[in-house]
Amino acid sequence: MTRKADKAKAKKKLVEPDEKNKPADEKVRGRHNEMRDTIESIIIALVFAFVFRAYSAEAFVIPTGSMAPTLYGRHKEINCPECNVKYAVGASDEVGKSGYYSPGLNVTGSYCPNCRYYTDLRKATPFTGDRIIVNKFPFEFGDPDRWDIIVFKYPEESQTNYIKRLVGLPGEEIKISRGDVYARKNEKEPFQILRKNNLQKQLAVQQLVYDDDYPPRDILNAGWPERWSVMTQVAPDQTKFQAAKESGWEIDTESRAYQFRDSTSDASSGDLQWLRYQNIIPLQKEWQLLQENPELFKQEIQTSSPRPRLINDFTAYNHYSGGDPNRDYLYDSVHWVGDLTLSFDVEIQSDAGEILVELMRGDRHYRVRFDIQTGQAKLYYVEDFPNPEPVETELATVETELKGKGSHSVMFANVDQRLCLWIDGSEVDLENKTEYQPPISPAPRDGDLAPAGIAGRGTDFVVSHLLLQRDLYYRAAKPYELKEYSGENKFLWDLLWDPAAWSRQYENNHQHVFFEKLADDEFFVLGDNSARSADSRMWDNKRNAERAHAVPRSALVGKAFMIYWPHGIPFMNDGRGYSPDIGPFKRFFYHQTSPGNYPRDPYAKLSVPFYPNVSRMKRIR
Repeated sequence: MTRKADKAKAKKKLVEPDEKNKPADEKVRGRHNEMRDTIESIIIALVFAFVFRAYSAEAFVIPTGSMAPTLYGRHKEINCPECNVKYAVGASDEVGKSGYYSPGLNVTGSYCPNCRYYTDLRKATPFTGDRIIVNKFPFEFGDPDRWDIIVFKYPEESQTNYIKRLVGLPGEEIKISRGDVYARKNEKEPFQILRKNNLQKQLAVQQLVYDDDYPPRDILNAGWPERWSVMTQVAPDQTKFQAAKESGWEIDTESRAYQFRDSTSDASSGDLQWLRYQNIIPLQKEWQLLQENPELFKQEIQTSSPRPRLINDFTAYNHYSGGDPNRDYLYDSVHWVGDLTLSFDVEIQSDAGEILVELMRGDRHYRVRFDIQTGQAKLYYVEDFPNPEPVETELATVETELKGKGSHSVMFANVDQRLCLWIDGSEVDLENKTEYQPPISPAPRDGDLAPAGIAGRGTDFVVSHLLLQRDLYYRAAKPYELKEYSGENKFLWDLLWDPAAWSRQYENNHQHVFFEKLADDEFFVLGDNSARSADSRMWDNKRNAERAHAVPRSALVGKAFMIYWPHGIPFMNDGRGYSPDIGPFKRFFYHQTSPGNYPRDPYAKLSVPFYPNVSRMKRIR
């Protein structure tokens, strides 16, 4: 018998005789003492909970989409009826600052980021924003790091909490230009681009350009060209590609597999046959014509072949019909994005040869070349212009697992003037050797109409699960980097198929934006959803601060840690669940349109039954 058991048994023996002889009032007093102990324990637990909340962590609900796609505010989720890609659309317009729902501001439709198909959302259920845990503890003993997502008191309204990504540190002057952010601490020094040293943060903000696993089959079957096709360079000194007449590529459009056969070729000779991506996106008028008159649609695309466009900063979260009548973000997404990430699976069927992966940006071909026999990967770029002959510049050579026959996943990125590489999900350590200085001209070229490619020499392999993403494009300020806003933006949209014309128009209208040097206790913040984020770029200055764009150290609340509860996923009733609207249930399940007035389905704020959205419960990067 243990000492604890002995003590309990002895205590029981001592208590029982006295308990029988105690008067009734003393027995009641004993029961009262037990109840008091329980209440005291509860109170102490609550005190500890409040102390934990005040000094260590706190829960918040994201109200708007300023941090999308990293964090969702009120939104609707869609599986595209054409390509089946799942995406989210902001619905914050439907509920104003007062908290009342506005039926006249319903988000009624959205555009798929993968195929641009328009989906009617009038019956779609809106979901509340992500619920997150914010860790307050780090800021009690140190400063936040660059690119952390932080919560702070909005300088213009100290009772309001804001959440943004911290970009500028104390003592820095900030510049935003062509989608990138730069900083310097001394005006005699050049501005340096701000890279995300934690590559998990870089990957967290990538946005979809095209996922080949989700092709829009209806429009492809009607004759619309595939986005991945076989091409060759027009000439060695020209940054331009054309369709290949002969090819070692075999394309299976049903399984989305791309076989390359070249085992007998000399790996050091011959023109490269590229499997390349072209941003050939159907617009709304083309989807509409296909639905209304399929035969006329086929005739139209045969007589006027669809043209590829530059990849732009289209953000599905912002592009919808309905909502605020004063917004028009469709034509606003006119900015060329050259920072791309390409990922795919490869099955290597030979023991020797080379596989090349390329991401174009302006005058340069940024490449990684895998030597299948040795497993070495060489990262370099080839510059066509202004050199009379292409010039190759090596950045790094590393050992990889891509050696001999076998299956692997590959991801190659050219983001923020740095090449990055992942093999089988693991980051390849490049020791900062692949950071580079940009070319003299930052303008897009014809090659940016086919910016991503895969090629081989002297080897056989199969490529599948092609996924192309782009980096965030940070807009400069209101009116963004374009001096003349709406009219010029629409004109730029119409020029995205012609890089030279687009570049001339952009150069005539763009501007760099600078933000005055921060004090030693101030920070600069940006939202991930740059097109719709009220952040340091554009705050009012009713408080007459010396630097309206600055967040003082004293305003910091904490660092966003994790999404602990995204919206639940309803089921039954065609996936909408049920929202009772009888008596007191209205208040629980529905938004108010005005005090005491609740709308009916489909605009309930909660549906039952539902199950947890586990896929979005994650650490915030």
